[in-house]
Amino acid sequence: MKSKLHLLYKLLWMVCFSIKNTICTMLFKVLLFLNDVEYGCKLRTFGAIPQLRISRKKSIVKFGNNISFNNYNDVAWCLKCSIWVRDGAMLVIDDGTGMNGALVYAAKSVVIGKNVKIGGGTKIFDTDFHPLNYGTRRTSNEGTLCAPIVIEDDVFIGTSCFILKGVHIGARSIVAAGSVVTKSIPADEIWGGNPAKFIRKIL
Repeated sequence: MKSKLHLLYKLLWMVCFSIKNTICTMLFKVLLFLNDVEYGCKLRTFGAIPQLRISRKKSIVKFGNNISFNNYNDVAWCLKCSIWVRDGAMLVIDDGTGMNGALVYAAKSVVIGKNVKIGGGTKIFDTDFHPLNYGTRRTSNEGTLCAPIVIEDDVFIGTSCFILKGVHIGARSIVAAGSVVTKSIPADEIWGGNPAKFIRKIL
């Protein structure tokens, strides 16, 4: 009897979770439409609706086909995916890419290729947010450094990484969990650490 109740409970949970994901995906697509975001088919969001902050002043945002946004609330991390695009910036996420509770912030340009996997809590920033000069920081953000980020196809980025401005990650490369990437990574290599350094080639 207990096993039957357990199976029934599990089935009900799965049905409710599926309905919730369907509703979240529909509402997220409405938000994308209202923000003039181009997106392809089979875009999905799981667990919640990602945070969306997109300037409509000459910004360009394009999502490809079969993109997934996983928004978790469990013992591992309690994070929604978050997309921020500033005035005149560009964000492109290509087909088959998925992210778990990750943040992407485009002040200039962030281009993410096909089938990229982005681990939970990872943050991708193409800006320093504040200028280096302490005097300027007191009154404004004028002179803040920004540089485009490019992440090529089939890259795997582990959990809790920082991908900083001006970084170009080559195809099929892997970034180890907890890494801070401050310079570009060639294709087919594993990097890790703070700051991230070359570990070995991928055979």
